[in-house]
Amino acid sequence: MTSKISFSKFVKEDIRHRGWLAVLSFVLLLLSETIFAMLILDASLSHDEFSSMTLQLDEVRNVFPGLLNGNCSVALEAVLFSMAVLCAATGFAYLHSTERTDFYHSFPLSRTQWFCISYVGGLLIFLVPYLISSLLTVLAGIHYEIITSAVLCRSLLAVSGGILAFLLIYHVAIFAMVLTGKVVTGVLAALALSVYGNIAGGVGYEMASYFFDTYSRQGDGFYEKISGFLSPFVLSSQLIADTSGYDNLPSGSLIYISRLLRSSGTDDLIMCLICTVIFLAVLWSVSLLLYKRRPSEAAGNALAYPKTAPVIKVLVAIPTALYIGILIGSTYSGSTKWIIMISLLSAVLLCGLIEFIYHMDLRRLSAGKYSSLISILGVAGILCIFQFDLFGYDTWLPKESSLESMSFEINELYSYFCYPYSISVSSELLKDPDLLDGEEGTFYDFMPIYELAREGVENVNSGISLKNMYRLDASDEYVNLTVRYNKKSGSPSYRNYAVSKESALDTLERLCQEESYRRTLFPVFHIDVDEITAIRLMDIYQDSVLLQLSEGQKEALLDAYKKDVLKVDISELQKGVPIAELLVELPENNESGIYNYSITVPNLYLYESYENTLALLEEYGYTVRREINFEDVTLMKYIYPIEADTADAHAASSGFTPMEGQERVVTDPEEIKEFLSQVRYSSARLLGQSLTPRSLEITMKENMDSYYYPLP
Repeated sequence: MTSKISFSKFVKEDIRHRGWLAVLSFVLLLLSETIFAMLILDASLSHDEFSSMTLQLDEVRNVFPGLLNGNCSVALEAVLFSMAVLCAATGFAYLHSTERTDFYHSFPLSRTQWFCISYVGGLLIFLVPYLISSLLTVLAGIHYEIITSAVLCRSLLAVSGGILAFLLIYHVAIFAMVLTGKVVTGVLAALALSVYGNIAGGVGYEMASYFFDTYSRQGDGFYEKISGFLSPFVLSSQLIADTSGYDNLPSGSLIYISRLLRSSGTDDLIMCLICTVIFLAVLWSVSLLLYKRRPSEAAGNALAYPKTAPVIKVLVAIPTALYIGILIGSTYSGSTKWIIMISLLSAVLLCGLIEFIYHMDLRRLSAGKYSSLISILGVAGILCIFQFDLFGYDTWLPKESSLESMSFEINELYSYFCYPYSISVSSELLKDPDLLDGEEGTFYDFMPIYELAREGVENVNSGISLKNMYRLDASDEYVNLTVRYNKKSGSPSYRNYAVSKESALDTLERLCQEESYRRTLFPVFHIDVDEITAIRLMDIYQDSVLLQLSEGQKEALLDAYKKDVLKVDISELQKGVPIAELLVELPENNESGIYNYSITVPNLYLYESYENTLALLEEYGYTVRREINFEDVTLMKYIYPIEADTADAHAASSGFTPMEGQERVVTDPEEIKEFLSQVRYSSARLLGQSLTPRSLEITMKENMDSYYYPLP
């Protein structure tokens, strides 16, 4: 048996033969990690008159771990992945030559030992330079005085994430080299395997989003949840991001580009580590098993195991053809016909391409006709399932008895309401109904929502859905409804429907009979009075006035507003017209405390029925103006609608046809007064309303600012 000393000598000899790669690895890592980090540190900590040194240090400390593993350096991330492929390709390239394979295997070493020698040699060629570069980068951080115990711990975690990310791609590339008989096909196979899982796992929900009318991305379905863990490349990128996790980032194109490369999958580090360990163990075991059973005559062939060729061809062709169809066919057209045509064409071309890679002979493109037929028919069959909805996805409505509760969301509500931190109430409430106070977002007495969903299904059967209601010029009559079915067994299901505004308003009126739902729906109940820094009032003049109020008066004003919204008739919010609105200023919700900005919560609308709020404003000395006085107008412009307004007396008498967006200065006092009598504060409606084609631009004498007003 070969001793450990002999094994180490073989490893050293393997590294010596690949000395050029070791030098290349060190140079690339030194440039993309250490030198790049020093440039970033020097630039970030240079004198900046707009921020203090403490602020600069805090920002750099947040980013620094990402400079060690590629999360904040696209170049370093590319080097990690490229070196993984190169180390695997150079280490196992001898398998693709019959003479070299026979020579290596003639030594008194087992195949397991040869596998480990090449594996360890390639790993050390990357690992040693990476650790040296990381150490030098940390020393540079110490020089710039940004290293603390917390930053050091996060840096060690980031380096560990970089090593694991390298190992993932390294194992995939080794598997590809063992599976194939040529270096070129091995590299191509490594690239394909790195992203195959994400493509295959994501095709399902991408197809659903284009073919199904009721598909909703609000809920993370099975494929959405696992797709980020099916691809080693995506998993590696996510692992890099998670192990260098930071809370705040300075703006910059480099950070933005790096963010674009991040997976949209889970941020759960533990899950990433578990999936990484599973991937590494499986790929190692399968690669070693294939290596031990690999025939010497496999060198020179596209695949080391020819019997797997038809299976691999089908597994590659079907999801890839569908993915290409979605990628290209959906780019310039909203119709699915191009997705179908391009997918079928891609299936034919891919089958020919794969056969060419197998045989490197144009005359054998039609070889493997049975696997080609299966691939093309598989693509056609999947397209038929989605195109004709053979399983009734769009018309599915669960039985009432199978539901525990329901939640819903109407998109138009969130253009009317504005919450302090909007994601915590709108889409997040739908995903997690228990996010707010108790279970206010979940309805166990869900019949009003169920009936609304039933109407949505009926509309789909009638050809009315979110995808075509704009094409049918029905967007003014319908709203976007997303429903979450919380089933008694299994995960929740989500659907998107187009439902009439009248039905949606009726449902909201029924639900708002419960005070708890009103408290969930209206933003004022999500505002912490103690955090309010200022309250402003904006009326028909559209100039916000800062209310000079004490802390007690602010609280009293918000309490009065709460009383009004608890008793307001919900139909008034859709059919009535607000006369003004309150704007509440709050400090930014930033846990780090680095920034000291404020946010404004607008759209706390006031109606004539809000007696408590209006009375209190009068008491505090602030009167809501309902009309614009003629004397306050210095200039008025009438803006013509998209279609010529034949009813416009001035245009008719002048004998010209106005163009879209063309303006006319209104000078006649009587006409000005007539227009002013039509002007209202806002056209805001609870569920939205038709865009008014006509509008005015009015310039006020007081501040010479111009404001736009839609006309009924």
